[in-house]
Amino acid sequence: MTADIDDLIGIPYKDHGRDHNGMDCYGLAIEAAARFGYKLNDVVYENHNAELADVYAPTLNVHRIEKPREGALLEMTADNGNLHIGICINNKEFIHETRNGSRINRIGVLPVRNIYGIDIRL
Repeated sequence: MTADIDDLIGIPYKDHGRDHNGMDCYGLAIEAAARFGYKLNDVVYENHNAELADVYAPTLNVHRIEKPREGALLEMTADNGNLHIGICINNKEFIHETRNGSRINRIGVLPVRNIYGIDIRL
């Protein structure tokens, strides 16, 4: 399956954003995951601390996997040390939200902390 994500490229960054007017990295992940046929549960957070992954991952509908695959959730560390999330579009690239808008990058451009498969199919 190859999802149509072209309209997700260039969406501006917005804290807690969940629509095409602006998204944060998790909002984009929710939408991109849906395009790949997965339901990623939403979560409300107060900051971007990397420790949030340890708090929220057990409450989400995800499980750790070993390798990137289409539709998998990437948990990364941003340049400033904060938690960052993206969705794999294949085993080499991912889509994510940046302060300059959403884009596709190669996996590994940011340090990957964990990779998760999403448990709920749409």
